[in-house]
Amino acid sequence: MALDWNWFFSTLSQSTAAIVGIVGAFIIAKIFSNQSVFSEKNNKMNALIIESHKLLDKIGTIDFDWYNKQKNNAAYRSAAKKIYSIKDEDESKYNDDVLLEFYKEANFSEFSEKESILEKLREEVAHHCSFLLEKRLREERRQEEQERRGKGELVGLGGLTALLSGFANPESTRGSLLNYSDIASMPWVAINKERDLITECFLDAKHHARLIGDFVESVKDNPESPPQITWSLAFVALIFLAGVIYPLTFMPSGTPPTHALNWIELLNAFLSVKGALLSLLSLAFMFIIGMFMFTNHSMKYSPNKVSQLENLSDANNYSDYFKCL
Repeated sequence: MALDWNWFFSTLSQSTAAIVGIVGAFIIAKIFSNQSVFSEKNNKMNALIIESHKLLDKIGTIDFDWYNKQKNNAAYRSAAKKIYSIKDEDESKYNDDVLLEFYKEANFSEFSEKESILEKLREEVAHHCSFLLEKRLREERRQEEQERRGKGELVGLGGLTALLSGFANPESTRGSLLNYSDIASMPWVAINKERDLITECFLDAKHHARLIGDFVESVKDNPESPPQITWSLAFVALIFLAGVIYPLTFMPSGTPPTHALNWIELLNAFLSVKGALLSLLSLAFMFIIGMFMFTNHSMKYSPNKVSQLENLSDANNYSDYFKCL
């Protein structure tokens, strides 16, 4: 009984075509689903960037320098009183931990540079300790001069100077290195209003940064454009050409297939009606596969926008002053 190769090639082509149809339909449905998600996320990305610009414009209306100056004005006064109460002239006892306590108790603006304030407090402590030392030395000299005057060792102008030094108040000559004004003249209403605006903007920035952070995690590595889909489409195209088109080139056939075709026979096969139809079918299928491969590859988010959102996912980046927090 002779083997009918036409049945073999026909069955192979039909089976392969069914597999290609099922797998291809699943992949194309996945691409359409990803395209819908990609479009939604892309629109949301643009909306988040626009909302960020709105928030940045609002933060830009805040006069941080004025607020810091007014708030630190009162804080420097409080810190100066605290430092003035120091009785020990040993400067080495007032290390950074003690200065940090002065800083916290004085309630400086949290939007100011802490190190510069601590440096001023350190200078004020050194100035006060020097004042205490000079005060003690003056007191010792005064007592010594009074003792000498009591013994009659100082007479005339020297005795008068020693006498007047007993009524001098050395504490009144001490001046602060810190710059502050009268607390009663401070615009507390405007300061509190500006503080409320800063608090509102910072809380809005934190909330918006959290939303952006969650969104950035959902678009990292372009999840709507996985390389697996591109490779799957490439294999579907290969299976179609090898399992559907190629077997059909041997039909109809009454003899075992052979690959021994010279260039003239191959050209005649392409120019024949069967060859033309199979070539046209192959080109159409490859065009469709290429179109979906391009669609899958193009569903990638703008690196500049993703980088911009990553920067905005940190509330401290909305203002240089927020970085001091």
